[in-house]
Amino acid sequence: MASSIGQWTQEVYGQVSTPDLISRKVFAGADLPSAAHDVFTYVSPEHNVGPVAAVTINFAGAQRYSAQRLRQGASSLNNAPELFLRLMAESAARALWKRMACSISSDSDANAPAQLIDIARAAEPFDADTTYINLTYKLGDGDGEDSWLIEGETAAPEIGVIVRLSAIKSLAKAFQENAARPKSQDDTGRGVLRERVRHTSVVLDAVLDSMRMTIGECAEMKIGQVISLPGAKMDKLDLSAGTVSGSLPISQGELGAWKGQRALKLKAPVPEDVIREIAEI
Repeated sequence: MASSIGQWTQEVYGQVSTPDLISRKVFAGADLPSAAHDVFTYVSPEHNVGPVAAVTINFAGAQRYSAQRLRQGASSLNNAPELFLRLMAESAARALWKRMACSISSDSDANAPAQLIDIARAAEPFDADTTYINLTYKLGDGDGEDSWLIEGETAAPEIGVIVRLSAIKSLAKAFQENAARPKSQDDTGRGVLRERVRHTSVVLDAVLDSMRMTIGECAEMKIGQVISLPGAKMDKLDLSAGTVSGSLPISQGELGAWKGQRALKLKAPVPEDVIREIAEI
């Protein structure tokens, strides 16, 4: 799990950091502990059956991520409204949810919800008869090269994940069974690495067009407003995959319908360099 958080850190912050587990608390769903005032807690708007029940990002973490997105220094957002930071950090929270869920379970139900909401808006975010464990990690604290305490900051980003305790027990049992199983010669070789890479989940984005806009213009957007996309073409959507090193172009496609739903028909093959890189692992 710490490794997955490290990968998420590099993905959303563009910075390498070794996460430090600073808190581990077990609680029943009926005894949900009150969240700190400087922590944003995200939950699924619908009943969730996956291993992850919630993720949290503290004010410093949301501030740094927002600054990263806006290409500004983190200190420039010291007086930013909490609502603004919470909304900006939602995409980072979804990425965190997905990585943690995939690190715990390979089931399809482990995927992150399409939308997350603040825990205050959720009617019953946790099952009363379910036991959870709340894990909190600090990122980039300390005096080493990976310290994030720069630009006059006094607090390091902290993120948390609330997981069903039963999922953690199942994961531990799987590790024990795997450790007891006789190892083949290739268990630590290239074949295992290739298989893990091929089964690693990534987020695919189909983009119709992109445009630049100031924060002030974004704040003034209203329902019913028309935004012109002069460069957009319905028969040309760019498909890319989100990786730890950034967005990776995968293909191009055409938007259409299939079986009564919107669908994307690919019009270009996956680049040979991507295929070759996987094949050479």
